[in-house]
Amino acid sequence: MFNEGRFFESHEAWEQFYQATEAANKPFLEGLIQLAAAFRIFSEFGETRGPVRMIRQALIRFEPYQPLFLEVRVKELCGAVEAWAKQAESAGDKASVSTVPMIRTQRFGFLS
Repeated sequence: MFNEGRFFESHEAWEQFYQATEAANKPFLEGLIQLAAAFRIFSEFGETRGPVRMIRQALIRFEPYQPLFLEVRVKELCGAVEAWAKQAESAGDKASVSTVPMIRTQRFGFLS
């Protein structure tokens, strides 16, 4: 949902997962929830200041989960989101929703 630009729906889904998950996963999920909220505010209201602040908070939450956690390429996501935040700060109202980073995953396979 997040990668489709459905930020509200992804926020809601992660909230439900957050309620059911163990404590070790919660800060990571809080970071994802913050990203979804930040990009929702940006995409629906065109604001950059609040979303950039939320993104920076999410990046702090992601620090202990790098490079990979729950199949999410966290290090890659952090780099892309940080670059987006810097670009949005400099572009202001001209920042684009089309440049919102995607969340990439790493699938694990087993060798027989």
